[in-house]
Amino acid sequence: MVLLRQATFAFLFCVFASNAAAQSEAILKISVTDPLRGRYGLGLEKNIVKGLSLALEVDYLSKEVFLESDHPWYEPLMVRKEGFVVEPQVRFYRGEALSGTYASLSGVFGFAEYITETGFIDNDDWSSVGASLHIGHQFRLGSVVLDGYAGCTLADDSYPGPYVESTALFPPPSGLRFSGGLRLGLGRIKLHERSAQD
Repeated sequence: MVLLRQATFAFLFCVFASNAAAQSEAILKISVTDPLRGRYGLGLEKNIVKGLSLALEVDYLSKEVFLESDHPWYEPLMVRKEGFVVEPQVRFYRGEALSGTYASLSGVFGFAEYITETGFIDNDDWSSVGASLHIGHQFRLGSVVLDGYAGCTLADDSYPGPYVESTALFPPPSGLRFSGGLRLGLGRIKLHERSAQD
């Protein structure tokens, strides 16, 4: 049932994003680097005024994680983490919006559940609330867009106590952390921009 709801949500977002990109100058993007972390991102960026754009990215989480506890009564568990991370974003470009160097500020809102075939989790919910600050550069080659970015994220993750996800730095890092990646997109260019470039 949960998978059906997630698939429906992702489908509706794709339909909305495609429709918006077709009607005005906007860029539909997928994350190239997120699948390495068990995330599958789809985003939409839309020009508002010169030098300013708004974006929304939705990441689907689906990965195996190891839950550990520092309490001896709770044995480690291997579980599947499934859910979504939503990131509304505002971007400030040095020149025209949707192209060139930019600074972005975004909110981070994540929610997921841990699914286990063996063992028992009293509280199977995970959530995260935070904000990100990135510096990036967006290359446009016709309607193809390459968007690279790096910066930091300040987030507060809530785990199903007494468990936390096992990482190289156990317990998992909290607070300020590095974040970055690469997105590939397709966008519509206005006719007057095309004639100005010719």
